[in-house]
Amino acid sequence: MPKKPPTIPPFSQNISAVCELMDAAVKDYAWSGDQVHRMDELTQDYLHKLELDGLDYSERAKVATKITKCRQLRRAHKDTCEILEPLVQFLNSDKGRNMMNLLREALGKTRRAESRMENRTYYPRVLREKEKDGGAPG
Repeated sequence: MPKKPPTIPPFSQNISAVCELMDAAVKDYAWSGDQVHRMDELTQDYLHKLELDGLDYSERAKVATKITKCRQLRRAHKDTCEILEPLVQFLNSDKGRNMMNLLREALGKTRRAESRMENRTYYPRVLREKEKDGGAPG
């Protein structure tokens, strides 16, 4: 029984995953920053509600609970921004943009190489001629 040639893992999937991870980090950073700003505005809405709406004790307690939840959510988004900031700053720098361009270029070349290997065929040069002549190779 002939041996099967070893299969080559699809490296392009790993390179693509790295590119997607970097793109997701930039998007998550921007989204979390927007959410921090939104939570700040929501906090102001709640504080003005407490100040100006003449709420009774029960209503004030509900607003205070909403403020607590809002501040906790803001903290989570702010932490995400803090964690992603160094990476995003690098990716937005000239070196980071250059690296991503080179990585995407390598991804394209890797995909083309993998594609060629999937559809690989060989057309004999010498054997074809010998078979036509009816002679043995040699």
